[in-house]
Amino acid sequence: MTLKDNTVNIHQQNQKNRVLEKNMRNKKLIISLLKKGLSNLLILIVILALVITVTAIPMDFGISYYNGETMISITKEQVFESIKANFRLFASGELFKTMIKSESVGQILVLALKRSLILLIFGTLLAVLIGLVKGMIDSRRNGHMGTFKLLQSLIPLSIPDILVITLIQLGAMALYKNETAIPFIGVLPYFGDEGVKSVLLPILSISLLPGAYLARVVAGAIEEGLTKPYVLTARGKGCSMRQIITTHLSKPIGFSVLSALPAAMGILFSSLVIVEMFYSYRGIGYHLIYFYTTTLVPRESASMAFSAFIIALAVFYYVVFSVINLLKAYVMPKIKSE
Repeated sequence: MTLKDNTVNIHQQNQKNRVLEKNMRNKKLIISLLKKGLSNLLILIVILALVITVTAIPMDFGISYYNGETMISITKEQVFESIKANFRLFASGELFKTMIKSESVGQILVLALKRSLILLIFGTLLAVLIGLVKGMIDSRRNGHMGTFKLLQSLIPLSIPDILVITLIQLGAMALYKNETAIPFIGVLPYFGDEGVKSVLLPILSISLLPGAYLARVVAGAIEEGLTKPYVLTARGKGCSMRQIITTHLSKPIGFSVLSALPAAMGILFSSLVIVEMFYSYRGIGYHLIYFYTTTLVPRESASMAFSAFIIALAVFYYVVFSVINLLKAYVMPKIKSE
């Protein structure tokens, strides 16, 4: 056997080994994803059971103390019967067939879910965009100007979200009353959910805080990447900052954003109810507060609608985070291997 034949055989064997290693990694990844999916499903079932149990407790349930004695407004038997009834209503689907005026709870829920989903999807995209742009700007810190850039990202994170949303809405109200038109958009309404324009301010309000958080993550990833030897070599060869970020640091930045996305989504969800209530945007959070506080709907129907919406919100929240975590589990090993 010649030297050339030996070289060919070694090359073929190396290719086979690489294919085997890739197949093994894919199998491990699939098994890991299946395990995560099953564990998430079990946790979701537990959470669902807890939410159904808690929401079944009557709203007028109360505990008081008088002359050293504990007084309960409703007996334990009544509470247990209410919980059983809630499970039966949920299992049969009757919970979502409850009529509120001329619509069923299920119909209201589907429309509200679409509105909240639009708000969360575009809010997430805008937050990522804000985080990337602001993070790249903040990464070029120097002197007093750098401190000012840093504070621009840190100050929003230290302010309560309700204050940030209030300030944005007050500014929007002033612009609307003065009929001030925004270029290429026109006059923006500051409440309601009719038309595309009405969703722009809620999207902006819900995306600022997670955008500020992602900006710090992106800036940290860029600053850490700029200390790497291969980046220093590229800078020594005359590569611009734009070339370095797009060519050498795009994967580390993407890795950092994906790692921080669950925390950013947590900020988005925590602001969802506030944004929807402030802007009268009839999503899941808006209806949740409405059915809990309204006197315009019969109490029993409002209670059932409230149960349906809080169950839907819990499932919606958990499904979104499960998808993000599964995406991380799938994408991150690929980024690391590359």
